[in-house]
Amino acid sequence: MTHQTVPQILIVDDDECICKTLSAILQLEGYQTTFATTAKEAIEKTKTQFFNLALLDIKLPDMEGTQLLSQLQEITPETIKIMITGYPSLKNAVEALNFGAASYIMKPIDPAELIKTIKNKLEVQKQAEKITKEKLAAWIQSQARKAQTSNFQEFLEETASELAHFGLTKTQAKIYITLIALGVASASEIAALSKIRREEVYRIIPELEKRGLITRKLKTPRKFSATKPETAIEILTKIKLKAMKEEIDTLKQKQAELTSRLKTIVLPIGQDNCSIEVIPKQNNLESLYMKVIDMAQNAGRQIDVMVSLENLKYGYLNCPKSLKDKLIKTARIRVITESNEPNAFTKEIEQYSKANNNRIELRHVEKLPFNLVMVDDEKAIWGGFQPKNENAQTLWTDDPIQIAILKMSFESLWQKSSNIRN
Repeated sequence: MTHQTVPQILIVDDDECICKTLSAILQLEGYQTTFATTAKEAIEKTKTQFFNLALLDIKLPDMEGTQLLSQLQEITPETIKIMITGYPSLKNAVEALNFGAASYIMKPIDPAELIKTIKNKLEVQKQAEKITKEKLAAWIQSQARKAQTSNFQEFLEETASELAHFGLTKTQAKIYITLIALGVASASEIAALSKIRREEVYRIIPELEKRGLITRKLKTPRKFSATKPETAIEILTKIKLKAMKEEIDTLKQKQAELTSRLKTIVLPIGQDNCSIEVIPKQNNLESLYMKVIDMAQNAGRQIDVMVSLENLKYGYLNCPKSLKDKLIKTARIRVITESNEPNAFTKEIEQYSKANNNRIELRHVEKLPFNLVMVDDEKAIWGGFQPKNENAQTLWTDDPIQIAILKMSFESLWQKSSNIRN
């Protein structure tokens, strides 16, 4: 189960000089060391990092060494604990062994004896882990067969990628999935099956506990179980939806602020404002329609339209009633479409027009040359509003020459068009 090649050793003693001396001795033997001078510091370090072995002084300023031993046994039962004391007594020795100490060493420490003890204990740990790895390997193979895949890691990768859509990192997802597979397991067992470093598993488990995705088993040496998948997905979905709502609310607020800021931009004096612009192809009908609405807001005399009946219906039904009522009172609206078949929609247009002094004229031709919306002979959008041809373009203009050309095209087609008889 150990994933680092160099054993990690934690030294806990209230005397920093002893800690540094023991560190130097053990580092010469090829071990990596970390030290703590209080029990609290030792507990915090074992929650975020796995240590193969811990040397614990029996007298600490904030806690008895045997009490620390008991707590570490709950947090990281796989770690070998060796007690060190300058005050030997049968009572202390018995308590240390009862709380899970693997050995008991007296001060002053004989470096040779210490190194020999550590090597022996780490070798026993290595052999035990080898046996457990073999059992896990057999288990993985059986799970892979059940999952109908030759590789459990492949299954884990694919499933973790899917679960990551619900707001987990891929590593968090792997740990949760692995725990579902194992049922009840320690951090080191999770690490062995998921192939995630044990230190990383120790770091992430508290985050998954906070989210309610895993639970800690009491009265057992630091083992965990996974929340049922349906419950976990529901929890993650609620968290994700809440985050998305907050993001949308933030964007709406920024939208208003940014719009106000952009409207304060003043163009340089003397710049030619007349132009012809290409409307990006990715604009869908809805966004294009918003451009038409923006043009129509200030219509005062006339609106000329050439569109398919489908697009006409979309625009009419989605036009705000307040704008519709304003336009019918202030502007003459002429519409050319390609349909000559009366239907419920054209009848509705006719009735609406009659109720407003025939301000809308609806005509048809066999085929429209292009789509067009022109307001007061000053601004126009024309081209393919929903182009079947990928090369077709939709353009906007307020250029007088281009407007005059479009006006001539519309008037010519208007003369050739016929009324739709409802």
